[in-house]
Amino acid sequence: MAIHLFKHNQEAYEAASTMLEQEGKAAVIHPTGTEKSLIAFKLAEDHPMEKFLWLSPSEYIYQTQLENLGMEFPNIQYLSYSRLMKNEDSIDSLQPDYIILDEFHRCGAKEWGRSVRKLLDTYPEAKLLGLSATNIRYLDNQRNMAEASVN
Repeated sequence: MAIHLFKHNQEAYEAASTMLEQEGKAAVIHPTGTEKSLIAFKLAEDHPMEKFLWLSPSEYIYQTQLENLGMEFPNIQYLSYSRLMKNEDSIDSLQPDYIILDEFHRCGAKEWGRSVRKLLDTYPEAKLLGLSATNIRYLDNQRNMAEASVN
């Protein structure tokens, strides 16, 4: 079973793929409920030999997305942001080719952001895709996480 994207996500997928090839990073900022996570799953589907590390705030959300797709992705390793933070000493063993930051606006949080920064510093060659509906951290001086480095 192949992933089919709606037109708005197909366009975003193509733009993100181009940016990932040219710049090594891309962000997809779409409203909640527009299935932006499918863009990342499509990327994993189209690159089955590449290793993906998928980070998000909640394993429940990730597992629900997988169940809704009815597919498995042996090339995706999942970690919650809090698990990454608690297991920083194992970052060296992850070896991702792609890093997916689901709800990447959460990376602006002090502790989660520190762990993500360590991950990104450890794997500067990994391609980075961020997904968010709310890239602006309103309670953090209007910080735009699509433009800011993770601190």
